[in-house]
Amino acid sequence: MNRILLVEDEPLFRKGLAKMISGSGTDWHVCGEAENGQEAERLIEQLQPDLVMTDIRMPLMDGLELLKRMKSRFPGIEFIVITGYQDFQYAQTALRYGALDLLIKPCSGQDIFEALAKVEVLLLEKQARLRKEQNEHQLLLEGTLRGIFLRFPYRQEVIAELVQQLTGSKLLLFQIMDYHPAHKQYAKSDVPLLQFAVLNIISELMEQNAVTGKLLLIEYGRVVLLMRETEGGEHVCETASETIQRLLGLSVRSHIVAEVSDITHLADLYEAGLDAKQVERERDDRSAADSPISSTRQHLISAQLVAYMVAGQVDLLKQYLSQWMDEVRGMPPKSRQIEALTLSFALQETSRKQLELEQESSYLTERMSKLQACANIHEIEVWMQAEIDRFLGSYEKWQDKYNGNAILKATRYMEEHYAEALPLQLVASQVHLNATYFSHLFKKETGRSFIDCLIELRMEKAKQLLSNTDLKITEISGMIGYDLPNYFAKLFKQTTGLSPKDYRKSHQK
Repeated sequence: MNRILLVEDEPLFRKGLAKMISGSGTDWHVCGEAENGQEAERLIEQLQPDLVMTDIRMPLMDGLELLKRMKSRFPGIEFIVITGYQDFQYAQTALRYGALDLLIKPCSGQDIFEALAKVEVLLLEKQARLRKEQNEHQLLLEGTLRGIFLRFPYRQEVIAELVQQLTGSKLLLFQIMDYHPAHKQYAKSDVPLLQFAVLNIISELMEQNAVTGKLLLIEYGRVVLLMRETEGGEHVCETASETIQRLLGLSVRSHIVAEVSDITHLADLYEAGLDAKQVERERDDRSAADSPISSTRQHLISAQLVAYMVAGQVDLLKQYLSQWMDEVRGMPPKSRQIEALTLSFALQETSRKQLELEQESSYLTERMSKLQACANIHEIEVWMQAEIDRFLGSYEKWQDKYNGNAILKATRYMEEHYAEALPLQLVASQVHLNATYFSHLFKKETGRSFIDCLIELRMEKAKQLLSNTDLKITEISGMIGYDLPNYFAKLFKQTTGLSPKDYRKSHQK
């Protein structure tokens, strides 16, 4: 949830703004309030909000000074400046100091929510950049760790991080004893695909058994797992060996090598744990192995797919998959099958985590056989399109399953609980949908935003009470979910064109 700090010296306006944001059903949460720049400066240091919404004219320290000081220290925090018409020239200065947007008093709810939506888009873009940086860092960690295992030169800048992560972990070693068993027709060119499949199987078993650690393909036929748990290593070894044998027909020797007390000694532990006879058998085949494969790219694709699905952005989801196929088309021939399988595993991971689809064991072997038989880029593209179509079909079924009556159930819940605090997250949870996706779905199905629909529902109830009872306006405000009568009166006039008092005069018999 995104956090916002409100800075305004008029208590009534500030409280009304906080109430409106808190009850809006958006992903914004008011984490603090301040009545001047000095107080706000302390709260920004303490709370580190995503957004500061500040007035310009305030005692002790005005909004411009606050903006100038805080932007230089916390450039990642966004600012929205609230001003009166007479302060417009000052507001232009605020833009030069780094404010994202301006709001002119008096601000409507629509003005506030549009400004917040602009900030939310910016935050999503920042999060996407952060994910990219994190994945690039993960690749650096893997490359450094692989260099330590193989006694290759490696970069020193992440050694301290690896020491903190891995010291005290257990080193598990998985060795593929033979990539060409007699009962399988695997060719040398299939080895990279098989290595990738082995990695994926072990990774899924780790997830199923709540095992955490660093999984890494070191070289031809050798995978290590640096497991942080103190128990369960034997079970992981046994289950992985059995599953790989069953699904791929490959014999795997797996065992716990030792506990890691010093990561600079990983090469010694690794070499001591290898099977000498298998090393001898591999020498003739070593040239068939491509460079080590990382699962980071697979997880990056899956994360992006989930982001589009959660946001209900089906068109962008399809566009992303299409662009990904274009990337594969431009890759060297030797890389295309690996990248095609990367996409397949990413789709499978997404289906399991997001669409609640269990893995079909037989399908893994079947689709790998079809990919291995692809002789050119056209056949690989056909194979990839079939994977994408299967995923999109599952996604559509998932949507039908959860969306059929979701909005009907949600509106019924709103009608029954309109007098209570009704944040969007609460209503979305009643129909078992993610809040962001529910928001998009609600507008798609009803033609109105969630907050507009809620306001309309409450205003209709207010009209009935104003027309048919002698209740005070303050009482009616509380009965339909608004603790601040002034805020209710403002919304009512925006909706009907009349104040509650004038509406009662014209409609009460």
